[in-house]
Amino acid sequence: MENDKKVSRGEERRIDRRLPIRVLVEYESIDDFLIDYTANVSIGGMFIQTRDPLEVGTRFNLRLRIPDRAKPVETVGEVCWVLTPEDAGPMQPGMGIQFQELEGEDQRAVEKLLAEWK
Repeated sequence: MENDKKVSRGEERRIDRRLPIRVLVEYESIDDFLIDYTANVSIGGMFIQTRDPLEVGTRFNLRLRIPDRAKPVETVGEVCWVLTPEDAGPMQPGMGIQFQELEGEDQRAVEKLLAEWK
């Protein structure tokens, strides 16, 4: 893929600290409804573990299932980088997602999840 961004172990561009939180995430690709799990979450985004990542630059609707919350967090995500199964080595393959429209009640729910993580 022409615009794939490779993961550089020495380069850290994240603004927000990601915590190793595993929760269910539902999202849609062009032709399928997908269910996977996060490997980590921050207020700015998350890493979704998947053997079939979407292409870098793909924007999509997603629902994040936070424990003890009846309504899922709903927002738009954008794929910022991918880690393919071929490149993953001992790590889990997947895709780094940046939240595009996280606000209001949904943003407060993610902030609460992060604050309660121990």
